[in-house]
Amino acid sequence: MRLFEITSQFKALAALEDSDDLPPEVIADTLEGLEGDFEAKAIAVSKFILSLEASADSIKEAAKAMDLRSARLTKRAESIRHYLLLQMQIIDWRRKIEADDIVIARRNNPVAVQVLDERSVPASFWVQPEPPPKRIDKKAVKEALQSGAEVPGCVLESGERVDIRL
Repeated sequence: MRLFEITSQFKALAALEDSDDLPPEVIADTLEGLEGDFEAKAIAVSKFILSLEASADSIKEAAKAMDLRSARLTKRAESIRHYLLLQMQIIDWRRKIEADDIVIARRNNPVAVQVLDERSVPASFWVQPEPPPKRIDKKAVKEALQSGAEVPGCVLESGERVDIRL
């Protein structure tokens, strides 16, 4: 039986507690049996949740490791690319090497600006980034509401969560 089915039966039996359709002992025995079923299913579902969370954490760690490895390989490739360019510049023999499966060519980069002294660049060449959009400081609102102040449009609320520990 699935957890939601046990829950439905639990609710149906709880509604029958005040009726005379079934003797109270039968309802109590059935509820007691359902409690055990519910507990067992809740434990199984909780263990599945913990397993999923552990898998997610493991994947996050693997992704971090792969990101670091990718960055190292990219840096190494750039270093070796620079080495190849330097060697081609030193011998200045050819600007292009062609084979059946690869073409290696020295190309000129587009013209780029090098700023040597920021302080001497005129103000007309500076840009001011746009400020971030306004947002509500929920921490300040929470502190105000907890201290008894009224904040229009805001209330404190507390929900529930399932906490699973081993």
